[in-house]
Amino acid sequence: MLDKLRTLFVRDVRISLTYRYSFVLSWIAIPISVVSLWFVSKLVPPLPHFGVNGMEATYFEFAVVNVAFLTLQTAALQSFDNSLRDAQMFGTLESLLATPNREELIVLGSALWALTLAVIQVCWYLAIGALFGLHLGHVNVAALLLFALFAILATAPIGILSASFVMAFKQGAPTSFFINGAATLVGGVLFPVAVLPHWLQVVSWWCPIAHALGGVRGAMHGASLAELAPDAGWLAGATLVLFPIALLALRSATRRARFDGTLGQY
Repeated sequence: MLDKLRTLFVRDVRISLTYRYSFVLSWIAIPISVVSLWFVSKLVPPLPHFGVNGMEATYFEFAVVNVAFLTLQTAALQSFDNSLRDAQMFGTLESLLATPNREELIVLGSALWALTLAVIQVCWYLAIGALFGLHLGHVNVAALLLFALFAILATAPIGILSASFVMAFKQGAPTSFFINGAATLVGGVLFPVAVLPHWLQVVSWWCPIAHALGGVRGAMHGASLAELAPDAGWLAGATLVLFPIALLALRSATRRARFDGTLGQY
């Protein structure tokens, strides 16, 4: 299985590096985003809302960490259905699924490079942010890695459900648009959840990214895993509930496409 995953990973790395200009521009866009947030932060005074446990922090420290780790959600949402859609368009999906491999392995393996790239880009965000005053001296590394993993695991099932939609209906579901839009509005990416009306705070509680970013910000300020346990527990529960449902939907959509003879269609 590891050999198969490595083969899919290397394939996607080579394809990504083939489009050199797009690859380079994606890295240039990150410093531009960081600098933009830094200038915006000059208009907003430090506030306790931007920190953790009532500690005052700058808007830049709040926003740059959120935007960086939102990259993980975006990758988890888009990589599965994008890889499946590309395989449909290039005519390789039917050949892949004709091999003695489970559809789950193929779909999950095809997202490995996109998720790995997202993790590297998060590190690039933080490195550029450090040049503009982002403090990294009090980071709880273990907690940060845990919530980075949860940001992927709790969102990946939604991406897999979107891939199932592509398999069944030959077109992408608008999942990424709505989920990323919800994250921007109620997930606490660009402004704290605490400033929202109560009913939107209730909606925010149901968003995985809100709990993931809450844990990430806490870890960046040195909070312990015990202090972050409520968010970690919510994300673990969501992962355990959603992953089996998503994999079942993918398996069902694949079987339907095989039965209908539509694997090669797009």
